[in-house]
Amino acid sequence: MTIRLKILSFQVVVTAMLLSVAAVTWYYLDRIDYYVDRNRLAGQQLDSVIRMSAAMNRYSENVAELLLLGRTELDDFNEARSSLEESLGRLEDLIGDELAITTLPADRAEEEAELARVTDMRTLYEDIDMRTQRLLLLRDQGRLDEAIQIFREEIEESLDTALEAHINAAITDEEAELERYQFETNRLERDLEWIISIVTAAAFAISAIGALLLARSLTRPIAALETATREIADGNLAHRIDYRGGDEFAHLAAQIDNAASRLEVQRRALLEVQSGLETEVTRRTAQLEEANARLQKLDHMRMLFLADIGHELRTPLTVLRGEAEIALRGGSRTVEEHRETLDRIVQLCQQMTRLVEDLLFLARAEVDAIRFDMQPLDLQDVVEIALSDAAVLAEANGVGIATSLPADACRIEGDAGRLAQAMLIVLDNAIKYADPGSTIRVDLSCADGMAQFAASNDGPEIPAAELPFVFSRFYRARQPAQANQSGTGLGLSIAKWIVEGHRGSIAIASADHRTELRILLPLLS
Repeated sequence: MTIRLKILSFQVVVTAMLLSVAAVTWYYLDRIDYYVDRNRLAGQQLDSVIRMSAAMNRYSENVAELLLLGRTELDDFNEARSSLEESLGRLEDLIGDELAITTLPADRAEEEAELARVTDMRTLYEDIDMRTQRLLLLRDQGRLDEAIQIFREEIEESLDTALEAHINAAITDEEAELERYQFETNRLERDLEWIISIVTAAAFAISAIGALLLARSLTRPIAALETATREIADGNLAHRIDYRGGDEFAHLAAQIDNAASRLEVQRRALLEVQSGLETEVTRRTAQLEEANARLQKLDHMRMLFLADIGHELRTPLTVLRGEAEIALRGGSRTVEEHRETLDRIVQLCQQMTRLVEDLLFLARAEVDAIRFDMQPLDLQDVVEIALSDAAVLAEANGVGIATSLPADACRIEGDAGRLAQAMLIVLDNAIKYADPGSTIRVDLSCADGMAQFAASNDGPEIPAAELPFVFSRFYRARQPAQANQSGTGLGLSIAKWIVEGHRGSIAIASADHRTELRILLPLLS
Protein backbone atom coordinates (compact mmCIF):
# COMPACT_ATOMS: atom_id res chain seq x y z
CA MET A 1 0.00 0.00 0.00
CA THR A 2 1.33 3.39 -0.91
CA ILE A 3 1.76 6.19 1.61
CA ARG A 4 -0.95 8.18 -0.14
CA LEU A 5 -3.50 5.37 0.22
CA LYS A 6 -2.62 4.87 3.89
CA ILE A 7 -3.06 8.54 4.66
CA LEU A 8 -6.31 8.66 2.68
CA SER A 9 -7.73 5.72 4.64
CA PHE A 10 -6.76 7.32 7.93
CA GLN A 11 -8.35 10.59 6.87
CA VAL A 12 -11.60 8.87 5.89
CA VAL A 13 -11.89 7.21 9.31
CA VAL A 14 -11.08 10.39 11.22
CA THR A 15 -13.42 12.48 9.06
CA ALA A 16 -16.29 10.03 9.57
CA MET A 17 -15.84 10.16 13.34
CA LEU A 18 -15.63 13.94 13.33
CA LEU A 19 -18.79 14.20 11.24
CA SER A 20 -20.56 11.86 13.66
CA VAL A 21 -19.49 13.97 16.63
CA ALA A 22 -20.52 17.13 14.79
CA ALA A 23 -23.95 15.74 13.90
CA VAL A 24 -24.70 14.55 17.44
CA THR A 25 -23.40 17.81 18.92
CA TRP A 26 -25.45 19.88 16.50
CA TYR A 27 -28.62 17.94 17.32
CA TYR A 28 -28.21 18.28 21.08
CA LEU A 29 -27.18 21.93 20.88
CA ASP A 30 -30.22 22.62 18.74
CA ARG A 31 -32.48 21.01 21.35
CA ILE A 32 -30.70 22.82 24.18
CA ASP A 33 -31.12 26.15 22.35
CA TYR A 34 -34.80 25.30 21.86
CA TYR A 35 -35.39 24.75 25.58
CA VAL A 36 -33.19 27.72 26.51
CA ASP A 37 -35.35 29.95 24.32
CA ARG A 38 -38.51 28.43 25.75
CA ASN A 39 -37.13 28.95 29.26
CA ARG A 40 -36.29 32.58 28.49
CA LEU A 41 -39.71 33.29 27.04
CA ALA A 42 -41.45 31.50 29.94
CA GLY A 43 -39.47 33.63 32.38
CA GLN A 44 -40.45 36.79 30.55
CA GLN A 45 -44.09 35.65 30.52
CA LEU A 46 -43.94 34.99 34.28
CA ASP A 47 -42.50 38.45 34.80
CA SER A 48 -45.29 39.97 32.68
CA VAL A 49 -47.99 38.07 34.62
CA ILE A 50 -46.52 39.23 37.93
CA ARG A 51 -46.38 42.80 36.65
CA MET A 52 -49.98 42.46 35.44
CA SER A 53 -51.05 41.15 38.87
CA ALA A 54 -49.41 44.14 40.56
CA ALA A 55 -50.96 46.52 38.03
CA MET A 56 -54.41 44.93 38.57
CA ASN A 57 -54.09 45.39 42.35
CA ARG A 58 -53.15 49.05 41.84
CA TYR A 59 -56.05 49.41 39.40
CA SER A 60 -58.55 47.98 41.92
CA GLU A 61 -57.12 50.07 44.76
CA ASN A 62 -57.37 53.25 42.69
CA VAL A 63 -60.99 52.47 41.74
CA ALA A 64 -61.84 51.86 45.42
CA GLU A 65 -60.13 55.12 46.42
CA LEU A 66 -61.95 57.05 43.72
CA LEU A 67 -65.31 55.71 44.92
CA LEU A 68 -64.86 55.21 48.67
CA LEU A 69 -62.48 58.05 49.55
CA GLY A 70 -63.80 60.53 47.06
CA ARG A 71 -60.52 61.28 45.31
CA THR A 72 -60.84 63.41 42.25
CA GLU A 73 -57.34 62.98 40.68
CA LEU A 74 -57.15 60.26 38.04
CA ASP A 75 -53.32 60.23 37.40
CA ASP A 76 -52.59 57.12 39.51
CA PHE A 77 -55.70 55.37 38.11
CA ASN A 78 -54.70 56.09 34.49
CA GLU A 79 -51.09 55.01 35.16
CA ALA A 80 -52.26 51.67 36.70
CA ARG A 81 -54.64 51.19 33.78
CA SER A 82 -51.86 51.82 31.20
CA SER A 83 -49.50 49.46 33.04
CA LEU A 84 -52.16 46.72 33.08
CA GLU A 85 -52.85 47.09 29.35
CA GLU A 86 -49.13 47.13 28.59
CA SER A 87 -48.59 43.91 30.60
CA LEU A 88 -51.46 42.18 28.76
CA GLY A 89 -50.05 43.25 25.38
CA ARG A 90 -46.53 42.12 26.25
CA LEU A 91 -47.84 38.75 27.49
CA GLU A 92 -49.72 38.19 24.20
CA ASP A 93 -46.57 39.09 22.21
CA LEU A 94 -44.39 36.71 24.24
CA ILE A 95 -46.85 33.82 23.82
CA GLY A 96 -46.90 34.57 20.07
CA ASP A 97 -43.05 34.45 20.02
CA GLU A 98 -43.12 31.10 21.83
CA LEU A 99 -45.67 29.72 19.39
CA ALA A 100 -43.39 30.75 16.52
CA ILE A 101 -40.52 28.56 17.79
CA THR A 102 -42.62 25.66 19.12
CA THR A 103 -42.30 22.48 17.05
CA LEU A 104 -44.03 19.78 19.11
CA PRO A 105 -47.86 19.52 18.82
CA ALA A 106 -48.31 19.10 22.59
CA ASP A 107 -46.28 22.25 23.26
CA ARG A 108 -48.26 24.19 20.67
CA ALA A 109 -51.51 23.07 22.33
CA GLU A 110 -50.22 24.35 25.70
CA GLU A 111 -49.26 27.70 24.26
CA GLU A 112 -52.56 28.07 22.41
CA ALA A 113 -54.38 27.35 25.70
CA GLU A 114 -52.27 30.04 27.39
CA LEU A 115 -53.12 32.47 24.58
CA ALA A 116 -56.84 31.68 25.04
CA ARG A 117 -56.49 32.33 28.78
CA VAL A 118 -54.85 35.69 28.09
CA THR A 119 -57.73 36.48 25.74
CA ASP A 120 -60.17 35.68 28.55
CA MET A 121 -58.14 37.85 30.93
CA ARG A 122 -58.29 40.74 28.46
CA THR A 123 -62.05 40.25 28.08
CA LEU A 124 -62.47 40.33 31.89
CA TYR A 125 -60.28 43.41 32.15
CA GLU A 126 -62.19 45.24 29.41
CA ASP A 127 -65.47 44.33 31.15
CA ILE A 128 -64.09 45.62 34.46
CA ASP A 129 -62.80 48.78 32.79
CA MET A 130 -66.10 49.43 31.08
CA ARG A 131 -67.99 49.00 34.36
CA THR A 132 -65.44 51.21 36.10
CA GLN A 133 -66.04 53.98 33.59
CA ARG A 134 -69.77 53.63 34.30
CA LEU A 135 -69.14 53.80 38.08
CA LEU A 136 -67.06 56.97 37.68
CA LEU A 137 -69.90 58.48 35.66
CA LEU A 138 -72.37 57.60 38.44
CA ARG A 139 -70.03 59.15 40.99
CA ASP A 140 -69.80 62.34 38.98
CA GLN A 141 -73.64 62.42 38.80
CA GLY A 142 -73.83 62.24 42.62
CA ARG A 143 -75.01 58.60 42.74
CA LEU A 144 -72.02 57.47 44.82
CA ASP A 145 -73.90 54.89 46.94
CA GLU A 146 -75.22 53.15 43.84
CA ALA A 147 -71.73 53.17 42.33
CA ILE A 148 -70.19 51.64 45.46
CA GLN A 149 -72.87 48.90 45.53
CA ILE A 150 -72.26 48.01 41.89
CA PHE A 151 -68.46 48.03 42.46
CA ARG A 152 -68.69 45.54 45.33
CA GLU A 153 -71.19 43.20 43.67
CA GLU A 154 -70.14 43.23 40.00
CA ILE A 155 -66.40 44.06 40.12
CA GLU A 156 -64.84 43.28 43.47
CA GLU A 157 -66.73 40.02 44.16
CA SER A 158 -67.17 38.76 40.58
CA LEU A 159 -65.01 40.02 37.76
CA ASP A 160 -61.98 40.94 39.87
CA THR A 161 -62.04 37.52 41.53
CA ALA A 162 -62.26 35.74 38.17
CA LEU A 163 -59.38 37.78 36.71
CA GLU A 164 -57.24 37.11 39.79
CA ALA A 165 -57.94 33.36 39.43
CA HIS A 166 -56.75 33.51 35.81
CA ILE A 167 -53.61 35.40 36.88
CA ASN A 168 -52.82 32.88 39.64
CA ALA A 169 -53.33 30.01 37.20
CA ALA A 170 -51.02 31.71 34.67
CA ILE A 171 -48.31 32.17 37.34
CA THR A 172 -48.60 28.52 38.38
CA ASP A 173 -48.38 27.31 34.76
CA GLU A 174 -45.39 29.49 33.92
CA GLU A 175 -43.50 28.39 37.02
CA ALA A 176 -44.20 24.76 36.08
CA GLU A 177 -42.97 25.43 32.54
CA LEU A 178 -39.78 27.05 33.83
CA GLU A 179 -39.08 24.03 36.00
CA ARG A 180 -39.79 21.61 33.14
CA TYR A 181 -37.65 23.50 30.61
CA GLN A 182 -34.76 23.73 33.05
CA PHE A 183 -35.01 20.00 33.71
CA GLU A 184 -34.99 19.24 29.96
CA THR A 185 -32.03 21.56 29.41
CA ASN A 186 -30.01 19.92 32.19
CA ARG A 187 -30.88 16.44 30.90
CA LEU A 188 -29.80 17.26 27.37
CA GLU A 189 -26.55 18.79 28.61
CA ARG A 190 -25.77 15.64 30.62
CA ASP A 191 -26.58 13.39 27.65
CA LEU A 192 -24.44 15.54 25.36
CA GLU A 193 -21.50 15.38 27.77
CA TRP A 194 -21.73 11.57 27.91
CA ILE A 195 -22.05 11.16 24.16
CA ILE A 196 -19.18 13.55 23.42
CA SER A 197 -17.00 11.78 26.01
CA ILE A 198 -17.74 8.32 24.56
CA VAL A 199 -17.27 9.39 20.93
CA THR A 200 -14.12 11.35 21.79
CA ALA A 201 -12.63 8.39 23.59
CA ALA A 202 -13.43 6.10 20.67
CA ALA A 203 -12.00 8.60 18.20
CA PHE A 204 -8.87 8.96 20.30
CA ALA A 205 -8.39 5.19 20.45
CA ILE A 206 -8.93 4.68 16.71
CA SER A 207 -6.75 7.70 15.87
CA ALA A 208 -3.99 6.44 18.14
CA ILE A 209 -4.01 3.01 16.55
CA GLY A 210 -4.09 4.43 13.03
CA ALA A 211 -1.39 6.95 13.83
CA LEU A 212 0.84 4.26 15.29
CA LEU A 213 0.49 2.09 12.19
CA LEU A 214 1.06 5.05 9.90
CA ALA A 215 4.01 6.29 11.91
CA ARG A 216 5.81 2.96 11.53
CA SER A 217 5.91 3.45 7.76
CA LEU A 218 6.70 7.18 7.90
CA THR A 219 9.26 7.58 10.70
CA ARG A 220 12.45 6.72 8.78
CA PRO A 221 11.81 8.71 5.57
CA ILE A 222 10.39 11.67 7.50
CA ALA A 223 13.43 11.71 9.78
CA ALA A 224 15.71 11.71 6.73
CA LEU A 225 13.70 14.50 5.09
CA GLU A 226 13.65 16.52 8.30
CA THR A 227 17.42 16.29 8.66
CA ALA A 228 17.88 17.31 5.04
CA THR A 229 15.57 20.31 5.27
CA ARG A 230 17.24 21.45 8.49
CA GLU A 231 20.70 21.20 6.93
CA ILE A 232 19.56 23.04 3.79
CA ALA A 233 17.82 25.72 5.89
CA ASP A 234 21.09 26.21 7.81
CA GLY A 235 22.87 26.78 4.50
CA ASN A 236 24.44 23.35 4.04
CA LEU A 237 23.45 22.82 0.40
CA ALA A 238 26.01 20.00 0.03
CA HIS A 239 23.90 17.67 2.23
CA ARG A 240 22.25 14.68 0.50
CA ILE A 241 19.38 12.43 1.73
CA ASP A 242 20.35 8.84 2.54
CA TYR A 243 17.07 7.11 1.61
CA ARG A 244 16.24 4.65 -1.15
CA GLY A 245 12.91 2.93 -1.83
CA GLY A 246 9.99 2.64 -4.18
CA ASP A 247 7.43 4.93 -2.50
CA GLU A 248 6.70 8.64 -2.76
CA PHE A 249 9.36 9.58 -0.21
CA ALA A 250 12.12 8.13 -2.41
CA HIS A 251 10.95 10.32 -5.31
CA LEU A 252 10.74 13.33 -3.01
CA ALA A 253 14.24 12.69 -1.64
CA ALA A 254 15.65 12.60 -5.17
CA GLN A 255 13.90 15.87 -6.04
CA ILE A 256 15.26 17.55 -2.89
CA ASP A 257 18.81 16.37 -3.67
CA ASN A 258 18.57 17.76 -7.23
CA ALA A 259 17.13 21.05 -5.97
CA ALA A 260 19.90 21.38 -3.38
CA SER A 261 22.53 20.85 -6.08
CA ARG A 262 21.01 23.53 -8.30
CA LEU A 263 20.61 25.95 -5.39
CA GLU A 264 24.24 25.46 -4.40
CA VAL A 265 25.44 26.45 -7.84
CA GLN A 266 23.06 29.42 -8.04
CA ARG A 267 23.98 30.65 -4.55
CA ARG A 268 27.68 30.79 -5.38
CA ALA A 269 26.94 32.83 -8.47
CA LEU A 270 24.51 35.13 -6.67
CA LEU A 271 26.87 35.73 -3.77
CA GLU A 272 29.57 36.84 -6.13
CA VAL A 273 27.23 39.22 -7.95
CA GLN A 274 25.62 40.45 -4.73
CA SER A 275 28.94 41.21 -3.11
CA GLY A 276 29.97 43.41 -6.00
CA LEU A 277 26.59 45.12 -6.24
CA GLU A 278 26.32 45.85 -2.51
CA THR A 279 29.76 47.39 -2.42
CA GLU A 280 29.08 49.56 -5.44
CA VAL A 281 25.60 50.60 -4.32
CA THR A 282 26.80 51.49 -0.84
CA ARG A 283 29.64 53.57 -2.22
CA ARG A 284 27.51 55.36 -4.79
CA THR A 285 24.68 55.97 -2.33
CA ALA A 286 27.01 57.49 0.23
CA GLN A 287 28.56 59.73 -2.43
CA LEU A 288 25.17 60.87 -3.71
CA GLU A 289 23.78 61.59 -0.26
CA GLU A 290 26.87 63.52 0.74
CA ALA A 291 26.93 65.49 -2.49
CA ASN A 292 23.20 66.22 -2.33
CA ALA A 293 23.37 67.42 1.27
CA ARG A 294 26.36 69.61 0.50
CA LEU A 295 24.72 71.09 -2.59
CA GLN A 296 21.52 71.85 -0.69
CA LYS A 297 23.41 73.56 2.12
CA LEU A 298 25.61 75.51 -0.28
CA ASP A 299 22.64 76.60 -2.36
CA HIS A 300 20.69 77.67 0.71
CA MET A 301 23.73 79.52 2.06
CA ARG A 302 24.29 81.20 -1.31
CA MET A 303 20.70 82.41 -1.53
CA LEU A 304 20.66 83.75 2.02
CA PHE A 305 24.08 85.32 1.69
CA LEU A 306 23.26 87.10 -1.57
CA ALA A 307 19.90 88.28 -0.26
CA ASP A 308 21.41 89.59 2.97
CA ILE A 309 24.37 91.21 1.24
CA GLY A 310 22.12 92.91 -1.31
CA HIS A 311 19.74 94.11 1.38
CA GLU A 312 22.25 95.46 3.87
CA LEU A 313 25.02 96.86 1.63
CA ARG A 314 22.72 98.93 -0.54
CA THR A 315 22.30 101.78 1.95
CA PRO A 316 25.97 102.17 3.08
CA LEU A 317 27.18 101.93 -0.53
CA THR A 318 24.75 104.66 -1.56
CA VAL A 319 25.93 106.89 1.29
CA LEU A 320 29.57 106.12 0.50
CA ARG A 321 29.10 107.06 -3.13
CA GLY A 322 27.30 110.26 -2.14
CA GLU A 323 30.12 111.30 0.21
CA ALA A 324 32.72 110.63 -2.50
CA GLU A 325 30.79 112.59 -5.14
CA ILE A 326 30.40 115.53 -2.75
CA ALA A 327 34.15 115.47 -2.08
CA LEU A 328 34.92 115.38 -5.81
CA ARG A 329 32.59 118.27 -6.62
CA GLY A 330 33.58 120.46 -3.70
CA GLY A 331 36.43 122.47 -5.21
CA SER A 332 36.17 125.23 -2.59
CA ARG A 333 35.94 122.85 0.43
CA THR A 334 38.54 123.22 3.15
CA VAL A 335 41.01 120.57 4.20
CA GLU A 336 39.02 120.03 7.41
CA GLU A 337 35.82 119.41 5.42
CA HIS A 338 37.65 116.90 3.19
CA ARG A 339 39.00 115.20 6.31
CA GLU A 340 35.48 114.86 7.77
CA THR A 341 34.27 113.38 4.48
CA LEU A 342 37.13 110.88 4.45
CA ASP A 343 36.45 110.00 8.10
CA ARG A 344 32.81 109.33 7.21
CA ILE A 345 33.91 107.14 4.27
CA VAL A 346 36.26 105.18 6.58
CA GLN A 347 33.42 104.65 9.10
CA LEU A 348 31.12 103.39 6.33
CA CYS A 349 33.85 101.03 5.09
CA GLN A 350 34.33 99.72 8.64
CA GLN A 351 30.58 99.23 9.00
CA MET A 352 30.41 97.29 5.71
CA THR A 353 33.44 95.21 6.71
CA ARG A 354 31.81 94.28 10.03
CA LEU A 355 28.54 93.48 8.23
CA VAL A 356 30.29 91.20 5.72
CA GLU A 357 32.20 89.44 8.52
CA ASP A 358 28.98 88.78 10.45
CA LEU A 359 27.23 87.51 7.34
CA LEU A 360 30.14 85.21 6.52
CA PHE A 361 30.07 83.90 10.09
CA LEU A 362 26.35 83.06 9.91
CA ALA A 363 26.69 81.54 6.43
CA ARG A 364 29.54 79.29 7.56
CA ALA A 365 27.62 78.37 10.70
CA GLU A 366 24.56 77.29 8.72
CA VAL A 367 26.61 74.73 6.74
CA ASP A 368 28.50 73.52 9.82
CA ALA A 369 31.73 75.04 8.63
CA ILE A 370 32.44 76.41 12.12
CA ARG A 371 33.45 73.98 14.84
CA PHE A 372 33.50 74.53 18.60
CA ASP A 373 36.59 73.73 20.63
CA MET A 374 34.71 72.10 23.51
CA GLN A 375 36.69 71.98 26.76
CA PRO A 376 35.77 71.88 30.47
CA LEU A 377 35.96 75.47 31.77
CA ASP A 378 34.82 77.82 34.51
CA LEU A 379 32.07 80.04 33.12
CA GLN A 380 33.02 82.78 35.59
CA ASP A 381 36.37 83.22 33.74
CA VAL A 382 34.53 83.62 30.43
CA VAL A 383 32.19 86.23 31.95
CA GLU A 384 35.14 88.23 33.30
CA ILE A 385 36.75 88.25 29.82
CA ALA A 386 33.51 89.57 28.28
CA LEU A 387 33.13 92.16 31.09
CA SER A 388 36.66 93.52 30.51
CA ASP A 389 35.82 94.24 26.86
CA ALA A 390 32.37 95.57 27.72
CA ALA A 391 33.82 98.01 30.25
CA VAL A 392 35.44 99.97 27.40
CA LEU A 393 32.11 100.18 25.53
CA ALA A 394 30.26 101.18 28.70
CA GLU A 395 32.73 103.99 29.49
CA ALA A 396 32.40 105.38 25.96
CA ASN A 397 28.60 105.47 26.33
CA GLY A 398 28.57 106.86 29.88
CA VAL A 399 27.05 103.70 31.36
CA GLY A 400 28.11 101.80 34.50
CA ILE A 401 28.26 98.01 35.02
CA ALA A 402 27.35 96.26 38.31
CA THR A 403 28.20 92.55 38.54
CA SER A 404 27.13 89.71 40.79
CA LEU A 405 29.25 86.56 40.41
CA PRO A 406 28.99 83.34 42.48
CA ALA A 407 31.65 82.41 45.02
CA ASP A 408 31.97 78.87 43.65
CA ALA A 409 33.01 77.88 40.15
CA CYS A 410 30.40 77.22 37.45
CA ARG A 411 31.88 74.29 35.52
CA ILE A 412 30.56 73.74 31.98
CA GLU A 413 31.83 72.25 28.75
CA GLY A 414 32.19 74.76 25.94
CA ASP A 415 34.28 76.94 23.64
CA ALA A 416 35.56 79.82 25.78
CA GLY A 417 36.16 82.15 22.82
CA ARG A 418 32.71 81.66 21.28
CA LEU A 419 30.93 81.94 24.63
CA ALA A 420 32.79 85.17 25.39
CA GLN A 421 31.73 86.45 21.94
CA ALA A 422 28.06 85.66 22.68
CA MET A 423 28.20 87.32 26.12
CA LEU A 424 29.90 90.41 24.71
CA ILE A 425 27.12 90.69 22.11
CA VAL A 426 24.55 90.59 24.92
CA LEU A 427 26.47 93.19 26.94
CA ASP A 428 26.94 95.39 23.85
CA ASN A 429 23.19 95.42 23.23
CA ALA A 430 22.50 96.28 26.87
CA ILE A 431 24.97 99.18 26.71
CA LYS A 432 23.58 100.54 23.43
CA TYR A 433 20.01 100.71 24.67
CA ALA A 434 20.67 101.75 28.28
CA ASP A 435 19.63 105.20 29.51
CA PRO A 436 22.61 107.58 29.67
CA GLY A 437 24.11 107.58 33.15
CA SER A 438 22.32 104.35 34.18
CA THR A 439 23.92 101.13 35.42
CA ILE A 440 23.76 97.73 33.71
CA ARG A 441 23.20 94.74 35.99
CA VAL A 442 25.15 91.56 35.17
CA ASP A 443 24.42 88.37 37.14
CA LEU A 444 25.85 84.85 36.96
CA SER A 445 24.28 82.01 38.98
CA CYS A 446 24.50 78.22 39.02
CA ALA A 447 21.63 76.07 40.31
CA ASP A 448 19.57 73.01 39.39
CA GLY A 449 22.08 71.79 36.85
CA MET A 450 22.05 75.04 34.83
CA ALA A 451 24.25 78.13 34.68
CA GLN A 452 22.41 81.42 34.06
CA PHE A 453 24.03 84.59 32.68
CA ALA A 454 21.75 87.65 32.75
CA ALA A 455 22.31 91.25 31.63
CA SER A 456 19.64 93.89 32.28
CA ASN A 457 19.49 97.61 31.50
CA ASP A 458 17.12 100.48 32.18
CA GLY A 459 15.85 101.94 28.95
CA PRO A 460 12.95 102.00 26.51
CA GLU A 461 11.31 98.55 26.48
CA ILE A 462 10.89 96.53 23.32
CA PRO A 463 7.24 96.32 22.19
CA ALA A 464 5.69 92.93 22.93
CA ALA A 465 4.82 92.44 19.25
CA GLU A 466 8.53 92.69 18.32
CA LEU A 467 9.96 90.35 20.99
CA PRO A 468 9.58 87.16 18.84
CA PHE A 469 11.78 88.75 16.13
CA VAL A 470 14.65 90.01 18.31
CA PHE A 471 16.90 87.08 17.36
CA SER A 472 16.14 87.31 13.62
CA ARG A 473 18.68 88.65 11.13
CA PHE A 474 18.92 92.42 10.75
CA TYR A 475 16.36 93.06 13.48
CA ARG A 476 16.69 96.45 15.19
CA ALA A 477 14.19 97.51 17.82
CA ARG A 478 12.03 100.46 16.85
CA GLN A 479 12.85 102.60 19.89
CA PRO A 480 13.40 106.31 20.37
CA ALA A 481 16.47 107.35 18.45
CA GLN A 482 19.71 107.27 20.48
CA ALA A 483 23.18 108.13 19.38
CA ASN A 484 24.61 104.75 20.34
CA GLN A 485 22.07 102.60 18.45
CA SER A 486 24.39 101.55 15.59
CA GLY A 487 24.93 97.94 14.53
CA THR A 488 24.38 95.34 11.82
CA GLY A 489 21.35 93.68 13.39
CA LEU A 490 23.15 90.32 13.26
CA GLY A 491 24.64 90.22 16.77
CA LEU A 492 21.81 88.47 18.58
CA SER A 493 21.45 85.97 15.71
CA ILE A 494 25.13 85.05 16.15
CA ALA A 495 24.74 84.85 19.94
CA LYS A 496 21.70 82.58 19.59
CA TRP A 497 23.60 80.22 17.25
CA ILE A 498 26.55 80.03 19.66
CA VAL A 499 24.38 79.37 22.73
CA GLU A 500 22.28 76.71 21.03
CA GLY A 501 25.47 75.07 19.78
CA HIS A 502 26.34 74.61 23.47
CA ARG A 503 22.93 72.91 24.15
CA GLY A 504 21.75 76.10 25.87
CA SER A 505 19.03 78.67 25.33
CA ILE A 506 18.78 82.45 25.13
CA ALA A 507 15.73 84.56 25.94
CA ILE A 508 14.73 88.22 26.30
CA ALA A 509 12.14 90.02 28.41
CA SER A 510 11.25 93.71 28.25
CA ALA A 511 8.74 95.65 30.37
CA ASP A 512 8.44 98.65 32.69
CA HIS A 513 11.37 100.52 31.13
CA ARG A 514 13.70 97.56 31.67
CA THR A 515 15.09 94.89 29.32
CA GLU A 516 16.81 91.66 30.36
CA LEU A 517 18.68 89.08 28.25
CA ARG A 518 19.31 85.62 29.79
CA ILE A 519 21.58 82.78 28.65
CA LEU A 520 21.12 79.28 30.12
CA LEU A 521 23.86 76.65 29.76
CA PRO A 522 23.98 73.08 31.18
CA LEU A 523 26.51 72.48 33.96
CA LEU A 524 28.94 69.59 33.92
CA SER A 525 27.41 66.63 35.78
